[in-house]
Amino acid sequence: MSALRFAGTTNAEVFTPNERHCLEAIVSRIIPADTNGPGAVEVGCALYIESALRDAYRSQKSAYSAGLAALDSRAIERTGKLFAALDINEQDRILSEFELNTRVGEYQDSAAFFELVRRHTLEGMFGDPLYGGNANFAGWDLIGYPGLRMYVTPELQRMDVAIHRLRLSAKQLMHGSR
Repeated sequence: MSALRFAGTTNAEVFTPNERHCLEAIVSRIIPADTNGPGAVEVGCALYIESALRDAYRSQKSAYSAGLAALDSRAIERTGKLFAALDINEQDRILSEFELNTRVGEYQDSAAFFELVRRHTLEGMFGDPLYGGNANFAGWDLIGYPGLRMYVTPELQRMDVAIHRLRLSAKQLMHGSR
C-alpha cells in the first residue's frame, strides 16, 4: 500500500482558511473547469493535497506555507488584494511570474513552489480516487483512462476494441468493496 492513507482517515486541518482559499485558486488555474469537464477544484485536488500534507507529504508543509504566503504577498504588492480575490487574468500573471522564479521579498523559491503545487495537482486530478482527488473518476474520464485492471486479456489489447470503463479504486478492486 502507498505511504498515503486512504482519503478521509483524519480531519486535522493543515491549512488556515486563507491558505486553503489561496491553494484552491492556484489549482483552479492549473486545471480549470471548462467544456471538457470539471477542473482541479471540482474533483478535489486541494483536498487531496491537504490530506497528503497530513501524511506522506508532511515534510512539505513548510514549503506550502511559505509559497502560499509569498503568493499572497505578491498579489497584495501588485493589487492590494489576496491572491484568491484576484480575477483569473491577474492570477495567471502572478502564477506565470512564479513559474519563472520571480523573487518575492526574501522568498526565492517561487518556481520550486509552483512546480510542487502543479505536480500535486496532477496527482490529485489523475490519481486513484482512494487518496481524495479525482472525484467521480472525472480525471480518468477526461483522459479516457478505462480504470484499474488486475489483468488485460489479449482481446482488450486490440486497438479496435472499446474498453468498458471500470470505476473502482485500488481498494475496491483489491478488496471487493464498492
